[in-house]
Amino acid sequence: MFKVKDLVSGSIPFQKNKRLEHMFYLTFFYFMLFLSLLFLNCAQEEQKSEQTNTLGLLGLASGNQTPTNSETGQPEGGLLPPIPPVVGPPANPGQPLNAPILNDPQTQVNNAPQAEDQYGIYGKILIDQISFQLPVHDQTTITAYIGKRNLRLEPDGTVVNATDFKTFTPANPNVGGTVWFSFIHRSNQKQKLILVARNEFGSSSKEINFSHNRDCGGVALAPTTYGNCNGHCIEVTNVAGQWNFKTKYKHGPGITFANISLSGVSHSAYPFGYDEFLYLWDPANGLPLPDGIFSLSTTLNPIVNEYSCILLQSYVFIEDENGNYSIFYLEKSARLE
Repeated sequence: MFKVKDLVSGSIPFQKNKRLEHMFYLTFFYFMLFLSLLFLNCAQEEQKSEQTNTLGLLGLASGNQTPTNSETGQPEGGLLPPIPPVVGPPANPGQPLNAPILNDPQTQVNNAPQAEDQYGIYGKILIDQISFQLPVHDQTTITAYIGKRNLRLEPDGTVVNATDFKTFTPANPNVGGTVWFSFIHRSNQKQKLILVARNEFGSSSKEINFSHNRDCGGVALAPTTYGNCNGHCIEVTNVAGQWNFKTKYKHGPGITFANISLSGVSHSAYPFGYDEFLYLWDPANGLPLPDGIFSLSTTLNPIVNEYSCILLQSYVFIEDENGNYSIFYLEKSARLE
């Protein structure tokens, strides 16, 4: 009788050690997965940096441009120095003497041409149908600037946080004899375009927020829930401009061990962060866990707010009192704009 009691009590630390071993291997697995994603992203960034010269502005004849940055444009988001106002010559005799008040232009966003985007990571925005409320003289400058959402036009006409810019005039238009612009930019990231028209009689501008959701076509716009919360789901909410991500798993009774995790990456494998929750039953505290819901909430890296489309991944590892071990995996694209 006493021997049996000794054997039973001795099995408790053995079970603890077994579960602790599970925890160690799971944590090690996730750590290696995170490092792999990080190294993969670094390798891709190095490959892309070698192609900077071929992935600048496309379809633009530099000989037809006035001030431009097409040769040093940075679709990866590298900032240019502050750009002062682009001012052209005064009106020629007989030309209209009106300030250039812009109408709304037309914009189109599509995949970048495959010949210039072998990795499938860029979009291309076209800005055309540029017109004015009144006729303007042909030395009026029309400049387009592109950047992230912090792109800004200062009161003195200086533009800050641009990653590229380009200027035409009615006297010196783009190919085809009209003024239009085309920029290559990174897919799945939030972008802004500012169009400025200027002459000696005044100026006006238009701001356009846009993104190219290459990998989120047909995906529900957040805030929303991805998956089924009667089983395994990810809830995406926004509080005061900050995205919050919560993964949930509804489990049955008798749970002795659980690990639930949530990670976010870009579709080009840039890691936004990883978080996890661990549960280990202690027999000294009573019965194993009854029916319920495991949940984990995280904001990930703040840089996620610069993206319009990301990939969310959640793993659940469960063991019950009978030694049954189950793994569940949920991967969903999330559209953040």
